[in-house]
Amino acid sequence: MTKWKRANPSGTRDLLFAESTLQEEVEQRLRRVFMARGYEEVRTPTIEFYDVFSFHHRPIDEEKMYKFFDQQGRILVLRPDMTIPMARVVGSTMMKPPLKLTYSGNVFRANTSMTGKYNELTQTGIEIIGVENLRAEVECIVSAIHALQAVGLSQFKIEIGQVELYKSIVKKLSLNEEDEAALRSYIENKSYTGLTQFLQRKNFDTKDETVRLLQRLPRLFGGLEVMDEAERLATNKDMHKALQRVRQIYEAVERLGYGNYISVDLGMIQNLHYYTGVIFRGYAHEIGEEILSGGRYDELMGYFGEPLPACGLALQVDQIVRVLKDHNPPAEKAPVDVLIHYDLETIEEAERLRALYVKDGLQVELSMMATLPETFHFARKHGIERVVDTSGDKLNGFVWQDQWVLEKEGEASCVTFKLR
Repeated sequence: MTKWKRANPSGTRDLLFAESTLQEEVEQRLRRVFMARGYEEVRTPTIEFYDVFSFHHRPIDEEKMYKFFDQQGRILVLRPDMTIPMARVVGSTMMKPPLKLTYSGNVFRANTSMTGKYNELTQTGIEIIGVENLRAEVECIVSAIHALQAVGLSQFKIEIGQVELYKSIVKKLSLNEEDEAALRSYIENKSYTGLTQFLQRKNFDTKDETVRLLQRLPRLFGGLEVMDEAERLATNKDMHKALQRVRQIYEAVERLGYGNYISVDLGMIQNLHYYTGVIFRGYAHEIGEEILSGGRYDELMGYFGEPLPACGLALQVDQIVRVLKDHNPPAEKAPVDVLIHYDLETIEEAERLRALYVKDGLQVELSMMATLPETFHFARKHGIERVVDTSGDKLNGFVWQDQWVLEKEGEASCVTFKLR
């Protein structure tokens, strides 16, 4: 029964020392940026009822949820997503829109083993509830840019897509559910050959402008020139309206001077039935995994109460930390300047002395060793060259000079001892 007591569950890991500190710093910097922009923080339980995530066209497959039972036999899950619990909170508390919310926490998804993906992920994100106009999308993108800059990233790109364009094409071509799923796979994977063969099998007229737009969709990524081509091929008002929203968002972000951080990818179709409009996906130049994802999801809030327009995104903290580590390895722990040995009876004096040294900018620690020789041994092992002994009636200071040499002695007060 103890076979796995020294192992981590698949897809999880321990964060140690400098990496743990870096992860915490990244989360805090992201939070500070979002809160400074007017987002209010919400924290939801790690454990949720399964019913919260059990609805039509949910973005997380049931097979990826960690499920278990409570004492009453009700099905619980480790939250696989942060946005859906936020929607539950808004619906159950009757919050009045518009709302700007932020969160930070871990999500749990049971990925297939050997894929290299973590099953426990840390996300920090934002949600804008009750705003239908494109200011919500612009605010999300700009907030994300500011947040990524604040943690030290400069080489990243946020791609802007539009699921409504794809939906309009599918509707115009009258595709059934099975054919649509196959088509979506070809476009998402940018499989030009697979897409061409699909269109040939379905006997679509390649001279038809809608079919031509579909053919071009996986290749429509880049700058505003992509929008020009897509608008020339669009065949109805719905397509033009979807494209116009992308163009307006792009131009608004560009006017702010952030054009080099964004691009268009009209072949990006993530969680088709969950998102209802513009979608985002962000990458750091150094890694292939996404560091950001989100979009508009106007139908989600209705599952938990009043239907409300909504838009948001999540930043993948683990991936951001990975990029930062590759660029700037975490700094090693600062060397200790002074190690203070004490008895429990003199701990007060030891703490006062430590505070005085710290005030002068020194790195000081109290020794965990029971005897002075053990403290000396610990100091040498860790490269500490000064030890102060407060365990007797008077304070004594030692310095390492091929051996421990008494440097100061005879002071009963830590203040006068330090001043000498």
